[in-house]
Amino acid sequence: MSDNIEEYRLAARAWVAGNLRRYVGEDPDLVSDPTPERLAEARRIQAALHAAGYAGFTFPKEYGGQGLTVAHEQVFLREAAGYDVPTRLFGVSINIIGATIAAYGTHEQKQRHLPRILSGSELWLQLLSEPSGGSDLAGLIMTAERDGDHFVVNGQKTWSSGAQVADYALCPVRTDWDRPKHRGISLLIVDLRSPGLELRPIRQINGEAHFCEEFLTDVLVPADNLVGAENDGWRVIRGLLEIEHAWAGRGGPKRVDFRQDVGDLVALAKTRGLAADPGIQRQVTALHVALLVQQLVSARVSRGMETGKLGHGYGSMLKIGNDFIAQRAAEAGLALAGTDGVTWPAGDAAGGAWAHAYLTSRSAPIAGGSAEIVRNNVSEGVLGLPREPGFDKSLPFRQTEHN
Repeated sequence: MSDNIEEYRLAARAWVAGNLRRYVGEDPDLVSDPTPERLAEARRIQAALHAAGYAGFTFPKEYGGQGLTVAHEQVFLREAAGYDVPTRLFGVSINIIGATIAAYGTHEQKQRHLPRILSGSELWLQLLSEPSGGSDLAGLIMTAERDGDHFVVNGQKTWSSGAQVADYALCPVRTDWDRPKHRGISLLIVDLRSPGLELRPIRQINGEAHFCEEFLTDVLVPADNLVGAENDGWRVIRGLLEIEHAWAGRGGPKRVDFRQDVGDLVALAKTRGLAADPGIQRQVTALHVALLVQQLVSARVSRGMETGKLGHGYGSMLKIGNDFIAQRAAEAGLALAGTDGVTWPAGDAAGGAWAHAYLTSRSAPIAGGSAEIVRNNVSEGVLGLPREPGFDKSLPFRQTEHN
């Protein structure tokens, strides 16, 4: 395996150097709302990656993947660090949605969508949260009624990352109000260009409009777009969330080099004349250690899940670690930046970088499942602790309090 990986590394290094361009300064896909020009360029790059065999590393060859391992993917991403690879833009589409369809979709759904997802010609996301539900995903009230060979969908979703540039979404809906809330949910593939579907961007505290809210009014969805069995959507959604947490824990859309954050902090400390301060040294060293531990745990857990030795619930452990590190790194950066992190000259694009990172980091323990829900997942799925008691788990959903 090690010999194979080393050969793969050398081949990937040569291909990257000969086919991709380095970017100077900030990652071009850090911008939350890409321009049409950037989106077209990113699709072109992703198509080239797929054609060369550097996309869909762990996906089956039958559906456009490479049939390789997570280790091969990590090796490639390390070799591609500093090059213009649109891992952020297509990360959710490939590593969460694509992986979910690969695990739970029909043969026809895999055949139709997976090659397009891996090549970047289809950009996907998930429509999970609803304004009335908070973190109670099973309390969703978006309704889908079967009408012949279609579902008629009505309701609202919110906090959908990148919906304004996406093509399709996986969308859980309520298909039976007379079953308990976990047993009356189905998962549908929704075309975001469907008549009756309206997207509205949401302005965030960091000034971006990365999230959207969606309003669906009598949207027709073909019954063939059902992922899993009707009213069995909760099982698929739980699988999707486990896949998401495992991917996020491995680093998610970030570059693979975990040392980058610490390197930026060290450079900032030197610029501010604080590199010799013992308190700063302890703070940066503690973060460096946390990053190394997260990297090692991520490798162990990812390999364990890949070989079947660990359940997918362990992915939630990785997310907890990443969320903690994201916030601590942002807090350290803002503290080190001092007044430069709070106010900066007009037109200084780099001046607000640390403030922006700090504000953005506040969303880490919310996005992809709140910290409280994720800790519950670990307590039940990894530690085997009993579930919290619930009075409404066996009642028909229409008889429970909601909205």
